[in-house]
Amino acid sequence: MLNEQWLDIDDDKLYCLSTQFESSKKTVVFIHGLGESHLCFVDALDYLAQYNLVMFDMCGYGYSPASNISHTTEFQALRVLKALDLLEVKKCVLIGHSWGGDVGTLACNLDDQNRIDGFINAEGGLHEESIILSKIISDKYRSTDKVEFESWVHGDGFAKQFSFSWGHSAGIKYLSSLRRCSSTVLGETASEIYAQHKTLDSRGVVEWGQMYENLDLPKCYFWGTNSLDECKEALNFINSLENIPFQNANHWVQNDASLFYKEVDKFISHLE
Repeated sequence: MLNEQWLDIDDDKLYCLSTQFESSKKTVVFIHGLGESHLCFVDALDYLAQYNLVMFDMCGYGYSPASNISHTTEFQALRVLKALDLLEVKKCVLIGHSWGGDVGTLACNLDDQNRIDGFINAEGGLHEESIILSKIISDKYRSTDKVEFESWVHGDGFAKQFSFSWGHSAGIKYLSSLRRCSSTVLGETASEIYAQHKTLDSRGVVEWGQMYENLDLPKCYFWGTNSLDECKEALNFINSLENIPFQNANHWVQNDASLFYKEVDKFISHLE
């Protein structure tokens, strides 16, 4: 059985889709990427039935209205932790895709109650070479007025430039979510992600990548070989971390659901 609710958090409404909680099961929490929604992880319902599953739409994305307070990544991370409190989740494994990996990194860093037992960062932006799409969206947002940018996001501009040209199912799922999001929130979030270029260390690792590297909990970085095959410096850094490459996979490593969730299950099993 599935439960759908909008959690009240600091005068904001956070959409939450979850399975029926059972005390004997571990809980897995999913955080989507920039422009996405819980749709990018719905295949988990078919492959991870042995766990309690929780999926959020961050404020301004999917079914969650734009925030009345802030859309910064830190605020989004704090909302995740407050949502866990409301759901009475004492322990969980966190999985974030793309920007969701960044939100997850900050949530782990801010988790002073040690609720997060393990963290999978799937294609999060650890390095300057891995946040290119955010730069494109940010540049478009900054160079056009809000009406034109919204038309590009929700019309056929982004679709023709990216999703349709990618030619894979994950791109169409992404487009479905993108057309629901607040274009302003998308533009501001992309700009925040790209601003990470100002925080590079000598390896080209951005602030959130440095934070991820220093998290003191079981963690693993999932990445697609087709996504980062030309990002040589980023790969040097990723290979210094515990990581799992998905051969011939694009940015949406969860697109091969059977393989992706098999590796998720393996990671969780090793936590025991």
